[in-house]
Amino acid sequence: MAKESTSQAAPERPTRPRFWVGPLVAGACFALGYGITQRIIVMQGALQQPQREGFAAQPFPGQTLEDLRRLHGDDQQALTADVAAKEAELARQREAEKAALEAERLAAEAKRNAEQQAALGPLPEQALPEPVWAEPTPVVPAPVLPKPEPARAVAEPAPVQAQPASPAPLAPFPAAPVAPPTP
Repeated sequence: MAKESTSQAAPERPTRPRFWVGPLVAGACFALGYGITQRIIVMQGALQQPQREGFAAQPFPGQTLEDLRRLHGDDQQALTADVAAKEAELARQREAEKAALEAERLAAEAKRNAEQQAALGPLPEQALPEPVWAEPTPVVPAPVLPKPEPARAVAEPAPVQAQPASPAPLAPFPAAPVAPPTP
């Protein structure tokens, strides 16, 4: 009775299907067959010398430079090009195109501004007050103060002065000169 109680307490675990075993065995067989076949072919091929295939050299299609020179009679003249002159000509053309585009842009902008002014109508002129130019203040150099004497090791009585000397008042920094407005 003890056996029956243990078997009832621990139910049997269901086994999971092993679907991967079949493809694994098939793949292993295919790999083994491929490896053996390759090894046999390599061993048989090493015994035989491969045949070389040769191709006959053929001339390139078209006319050669020598044929063209003979045809046109310029046998002595070298083929050269003045690249610097061509580049200069291209640069001049590009500059002329840029200048033309800039002129067109300026003309279109002037036309647009004229249309906007015409749409707004004439503006009443306002009387602007004349600008007041301020005279710059002259630059006054700061007074030079005397250097204090170094302290002496021996104490001497200081001379008695009636009034302590006060330094001269410093002039304020001058204002930056004002430039007239540009119209």
